[in-house]
Amino acid sequence: MQKIILAYNFTPERLQALKLICMMLRTQLRAVAREELLQPVGYLAGLSEVAPVSEAYSGDEGQEEMLLMCGFSRQDLDRLLAAIKKGKLRQVALKAMLTPTNCTWSGLQLLQELSREHAYMHGKNAGK
Repeated sequence: MQKIILAYNFTPERLQALKLICMMLRTQLRAVAREELLQPVGYLAGLSEVAPVSEAYSGDEGQEEMLLMCGFSRQDLDRLLAAIKKGKLRQVALKAMLTPTNCTWSGLQLLQELSREHAYMHGKNAGK
């Protein structure tokens, strides 16, 4: 699998900072459009075994920034996180690795799950 980062809901300024990090790390970056929130993350990452959906997203949910790393080793992940922390981005709250479990999830499903986990880990009650 090729090394790629899927970036959801980044402002143009923050996306530019992420592009610079990806260039430094020799990693592909794909900014995911809001209309693609229902697409399976594995499909967007280039997995041929994951089929796209025909439906386009038009809702208001899932506004948070999220990064999905695909094809990353532990060393790649450590380098990315260090670059985020040291660079203009400073922090991205919602981050995940592509796994066999989440590869068929939509971007919206993954955003919602990560938001719940993040809220739980930080002691905030964000739904059940």
